[in-house]
Amino acid sequence: MSKLYLAFLWHMHQPFYYDWEKGWLSLPWVRLHAVKAYFDLPFILSSYPETKSNFNLVPSLFEQILYYEEGKQDLFLKLSLKPAAELDFEEKSFILKYFFSCHWDTLIYPFPRYHELLIKRRSDKPQDIEKALEEFSTQDFLDLQVWFNLTWIGFGHENHPVVSELKTKGRHFTEDEKKALLELHLEILKKIIPLYRKLQTKGQIEITFTPYFHPILPLIIDTDLARRNLPQAPLPPRFQHPEDASLQIKEGISFHERLFGVKPKGMWPSEGSVCPELIPIAAQAGVSWMASDEEVLYRSLGRSGPQVLLKPYRALFEENEVAMIFRHHELSDRIGFVYRGVSPDEAADDLIKTAKGLAKASGLKEPLLVLILDGENPWEYYPDGGRDFLGRLFEKISADEEIVSVTVSEYLENFPPQEAITNLYTGSWINANFDIWIGHEEENRAWELLARTRSIIDDPNAISPEAKKALLAAEGSDWFWWYGEHFTSLFDTEFDRLFRNHLRQVFLALGKEPLIDLSFPIKRAKAIEPEEPPVAFIKPVIDGRETYFFEWIGAGRFVPATVGEAMYLGESLILALYFGFNLENFYLRLDFKQKILDHLSEEVVVKTILAGGKHKVEIQFKPKAKDISKTFILARGPFRLYGKDAGDISFQEILELAIPFENLGFVKGEKVNFYLEIFENGLLRERIPRSGNLTFTVPDENFEQVMWSV
Repeated sequence: MSKLYLAFLWHMHQPFYYDWEKGWLSLPWVRLHAVKAYFDLPFILSSYPETKSNFNLVPSLFEQILYYEEGKQDLFLKLSLKPAAELDFEEKSFILKYFFSCHWDTLIYPFPRYHELLIKRRSDKPQDIEKALEEFSTQDFLDLQVWFNLTWIGFGHENHPVVSELKTKGRHFTEDEKKALLELHLEILKKIIPLYRKLQTKGQIEITFTPYFHPILPLIIDTDLARRNLPQAPLPPRFQHPEDASLQIKEGISFHERLFGVKPKGMWPSEGSVCPELIPIAAQAGVSWMASDEEVLYRSLGRSGPQVLLKPYRALFEENEVAMIFRHHELSDRIGFVYRGVSPDEAADDLIKTAKGLAKASGLKEPLLVLILDGENPWEYYPDGGRDFLGRLFEKISADEEIVSVTVSEYLENFPPQEAITNLYTGSWINANFDIWIGHEEENRAWELLARTRSIIDDPNAISPEAKKALLAAEGSDWFWWYGEHFTSLFDTEFDRLFRNHLRQVFLALGKEPLIDLSFPIKRAKAIEPEEPPVAFIKPVIDGRETYFFEWIGAGRFVPATVGEAMYLGESLILALYFGFNLENFYLRLDFKQKILDHLSEEVVVKTILAGGKHKVEIQFKPKAKDISKTFILARGPFRLYGKDAGDISFQEILELAIPFENLGFVKGEKVNFYLEIFENGLLRERIPRSGNLTFTVPDENFEQVMWSV
C-alpha cells in the first residue's frame, strides 16, 4: 500500500476586540483561549517530534497577544484584578452575568465550588441577578473571579503549582492567590510566540496566515459575487474594493514576516472563501498556495470522491496561478464536534482508520489528506481539553509506518500539483456560499455602513495608520457572522458596538464627524421563541403523514437552532420536533430536512432517551431503513421490545411514533426528561436540544382541564 500523507491545519483566530475609546480589549477571548488552546496545541505536538502539523495564525489575533505583552488589558481582566471588596454595584452585576461564560459541562460542573456559585446565581435573568447581588458575599465574588480565570487554563499548565494548589483548595481564595493566577495568565501569553517560532525553526510545523483582519475576500472584492451562489438573496448596495482585499493580504504577510522571521507560503482565506478573482491578487502578493473546502473543489470540477479530493491542484485565472489544497469536510468536523463525545482511543483509531480508507479508495500514488479546522474552540468541549485525544492521535501517527504527517509546503515541493482548475467555484467552507455573512437585513445594513465609510477614502495607504487599521478591522468577517439569524450569543450587542466603533474611528482618525447612523445599533433585539408545551390530548394517525390538519394541534413543539457557539456545526437534520400524549400513549413527530437526510447513509440511527424519577428508557430506529418498524427498539434496563411490540412507527413525509406509557413504565404525575441523539456510522452527529432536556409530566384525567384553566 502507498503511504498516506496527512496534513493538519489548525486555524487560530480572534476578531479585533480593541476599544479605541477605552484603550483596552473589550472581550477576553484572546487571553482565555491563549492560556488554553493557543499554548496547549503546539505544546503537546512538541512531545511528538516525528509528527508534523500546520498552524494558520491570524494577524489580528497575534497583534492582540502582543498587546497583552505590552501591558494592555481586557475588561474582564480589569474586573478580575480588582479586589472583590471594592467592586461596585455595576461591576458585581457584570461579573454575575458574564463570569460563567464557558461550556458548563466541562468547565463548571466538574468543579464543586464553581458549580455551587452557578446554582446560587440561578440564571442571568435580571431578576435573578438582582437576588444574587443581595446573596453573594465578598468571598463569593472573589471565588468567582478566581474560578472564571482558573478553569480556562489548559492541560499545558495543569501541573503548575498555582493551578494545582488553587484547584485543590477549591474555595476561600485570597487576593494574593488571585493575583498569582492572573500573573500566570500573562506568563503563558508571553510563551506562545516563542513556542511557535521554536517549532517552525525545527521544521516540525509550517505557519500560514489569513488576511490581516480575517475578511471574506470575495465579498471585499465585490459583494455582487455573492449572487453566484445566492442568486435570489437580497444584497446590499455594491461594495467593490479589490484593492482592500490585496491590502489585507499584503498587511498579513508583512506582519507574519516581522513576527516569525520568514515570509509565509500558504494562506487559508478567511472561512475558506475563494473566487477566481482572488487568484491573481494572491499570486501577485507572493502566496504560493491556499486552501478551501471539498465542496468548493467538487463544484469547480463537477465531480467528487477521494480520487478527486486527495491531491493538490493548480488554480488558474488570467494567466495567474496558485497551488490549492482542499479539506476533507466531514473528517475535519469529527475532530471539532464528534470526537469530544468518544473515548480518546476510539476517536484516534476512527480518524486513522477513516483516513487510511480514504487513501485506499483514492487509488492515488501519493494521496494527501488535508484536515483543516478551528484550532481553538473545540477543546473547551473535550472533558480534558483534548489532551488525551491529541496525545493518542499524535502517538499513533508517529508509530504508523503507513502515514506520513507533513507540512503542506514540503508535500507540494515533493509532489507538485499536476491537474488544473480553470473555473474555481465562488464559495466558502460553509455550504459553499456566503449566506452567513450577507443577505440578511442586519448583515446588509452593516455592509451599507461599511461602504459609506469606505467612500470617504480614496486610497487606504494614503491615510493615517490608525484610520487604515480601523477600516480594515471593520472589514473582518466576525461582525457579519453575529448579525442575522444564524448565530446569537450573550455578546451580540458588544460585537455590534465594536463593528460600529471601528467605523467611527475611521472618521475620528481622519478628523471628520462620524455618520450619525453609527450611533444606532444594527443588531435588533428579538424574542426567542419559547418551547411550546403540550396543552391538550392528541391522537394522531401513525402513518407518516399529516392525515388531517388538527392531528398534532395541542402537542408540544421544539425547533432546533444554532445558538451560542462560535464554531459552525452545520444545519440540524430536523426542522421541528413535536411531542404529546393522551392517557394511553406518548407521541413523537420529527420533521426531517429531506435534502440533508438524503445525503446521509442508511446507517443513521435516532435514539430518544427518556428519564423519569426511577428509571431510564431508550428507543431507537433507523429513519432511512426500508422497513423502519424492523429497526424500532425500546430498551428499559434488561427489558427489550421490538417492532410492533414496542409501539407504532411510520416515516413517509414526516416521522411519527406512538409508544404506550405501559411500555415506557412511567406513571401518572411523573416528570419525564428526554432528548434525541442522531448517529451516523456510529458517531454522534447531533443532539436535540444541544444541551439540556425537553420535559413533560405524564398526564392524568385532569390534564386538559388544568391546561384549559391555565
